[in-house]
Amino acid sequence: MTVLRRLGLALLVALSGAAVAYLYYHNGHTVPLHLGSDQHFELPLALHLLGAFALGAALVLLGGALRAGASGLRDLRERTVERQADQTERWRDDGRKLLWSGELDGASRLLSKAAERRPDDCETALALAELHRARGESETARRALASARARIGPEPRLLSETAKLALERGSAGVASDALREATIVAPASPRLLAELASALAAEGRLDDAVDAATRRLAAEREPARREAARRELVALRYRAAAALGETPSGADAMRRVLAEDPDFFAASAGLAAAAVASRDSRSAEKALRESIRRRPRGVLLERWRALFTGDGQPQRALAVLREACSGNHLAAPRLALARALVAAGRPDEAEGVLAEIEGDAARLAAEGVDAGPERDFVAAEIALARGREASAARLFEQAASGSHRPFGYACGDCGKASGSWTDLCSCGAVGSYDWLV
Repeated sequence: MTVLRRLGLALLVALSGAAVAYLYYHNGHTVPLHLGSDQHFELPLALHLLGAFALGAALVLLGGALRAGASGLRDLRERTVERQADQTERWRDDGRKLLWSGELDGASRLLSKAAERRPDDCETALALAELHRARGESETARRALASARARIGPEPRLLSETAKLALERGSAGVASDALREATIVAPASPRLLAELASALAAEGRLDDAVDAATRRLAAEREPARREAARRELVALRYRAAAALGETPSGADAMRRVLAEDPDFFAASAGLAAAAVASRDSRSAEKALRESIRRRPRGVLLERWRALFTGDGQPQRALAVLREACSGNHLAAPRLALARALVAAGRPDEAEGVLAEIEGDAARLAAEGVDAGPERDFVAAEIALARGREASAARLFEQAASGSHRPFGYACGDCGKASGSWTDLCSCGAVGSYDWLV
């Protein structure tokens, strides 16, 4: 209480006392106060007024006390709720830390307590689902997410986790449905649209996946993420084109993909395959030649060499392969050139190309490239062309025992190796396979 309030209260009491004394002095006679039909008592008027004033003051004080008591109870209840909320948050955060560190039992205890107190907390529900997934309890995780969705509603993060779990269980349709519901709630979320495109592609609904990827590209704002979204859109369009097979409509779709992204070499390989299937060798040559000139990828070099070797005209492959070797020290185009020279009956020139690769061995090794198995393989082909079967057998065996399979492929994203080229890796990457050299 401030000094002014104390002075004001003292002044009020003094004035009230003076007023009562004044009335008592000038009205000293008694006045009856009737409490009922036959009950009354008499007091001076001043005392009646003083009693009324005291009663009013008492009622005011009682009201203030009741109000203060109610406010105190409310504050106590709010503090209790806040303490419980803080404790629940600590349980959840500590549980997530234990989950991250791999202490699953401790994480389970804390997260279960947090979920029991706050069953409508999305973060706790997500952490519990992650805990069950870490334990390999995918069905329990699914039920936990479904229960949380029933209480919280269509929360995008819950729906996203539901979709991821469904994809892990091989239920692409369930994942697509969950993500479609999530994009209704958050239609401009690039992350959800990207996940929806992946789920639809896994389900085989490539046209719908392209539509979702197009919406994602429109929603992205950061340049780097827009470029990633563009690449994924091109990859999906390529998959949709590849699904049409080696048909005229498939070839047209491949051309549209190349028009959008000339560097997407998988479309060049697909377009060339469709042209070969339709016996249109000139279109196959054009597709492969243009793509090789942009960048000499292994599958393009191999198909270019095979295109002419199969026709019995391996010498026609040499000009483009020599062009691919100029201005660089890459091993892949030189190896393809050497094999084409062997097929063209020019083993001496092929041996000279191998010598160039041998001379660049230190530089290639510094770049992490081991061309030894491929070099031994081509040397074996040269020996075989010269009629040296024993030497060829030894070199073939030496090539097979190298660091990798000669002319093998590997995914640039996950590193998975393959003896032949494929356009789609099990990790989901499209057009990522290339020669190891």
